[in-house]
Amino acid sequence: MSPTLLHVDPVQRYLRGVVLCSVPERGRVVALTFDDGPNPRNTPRLLDLLGSKEVPATFFVLGKRLHGYGEISQRAHEQGHQIESHGYWHIPVPLLPNPILRREIRRTGDAIEKWTGRRPRYFRPPMGWFSHRCVRVIEEEGYQPVIGNIHPEDSRRRKAGTIVEGVRSRLAPGSIIILHDGGWRAAIDRTPTIEAVDQLIDEVRAAGYRFVTLDDLV
Repeated sequence: MSPTLLHVDPVQRYLRGVVLCSVPERGRVVALTFDDGPNPRNTPRLLDLLGSKEVPATFFVLGKRLHGYGEISQRAHEQGHQIESHGYWHIPVPLLPNPILRREIRRTGDAIEKWTGRRPRYFRPPMGWFSHRCVRVIEEEGYQPVIGNIHPEDSRRRKAGTIVEGVRSRLAPGSIIILHDGGWRAAIDRTPTIEAVDQLIDEVRAAGYRFVTLDDLV
């Protein structure tokens, strides 16, 4: 698998100075994170898998999805997972003027709090796009902006083995792994991602790592 821009060392060094990408000083722990849900086809299956293996994860959810499938995120929260913000409409935030960006952040925060009883603390910009202006607004709204440092591009519908290799080749202490349980369409199938997660959990544990939520990592 060819490296993404996120995996280029100078880019990663720059990102670490602006947004949360990893916490290497935390030792042999990693955070599994999932974007674009909650999704009625994929998220419940993923929750079943994570529950059976007793693995906590962090879900960056879309506000628009919570209005149709909020009970799925409620279940994830009750199962011990962390629910955080991925914005409302999945629009690249640099395209939004400040008032609309603030509305995106607040509407999603309100929806998350409605279903979990907890105000989110972290915001992952859709598609990883951000600017210094956007980071300033995100922080002013009380959130820490997050990207991650391992992105196997599972949203491109790669095979499970390719996704696993994309994580395996870059695994390091304090990593934040970016995966997807949803997508543009509610009917999208993330079976390869779920199969990859099943294998990754066993491999990563065998390598001496523990899985933690983003809160526990930070």
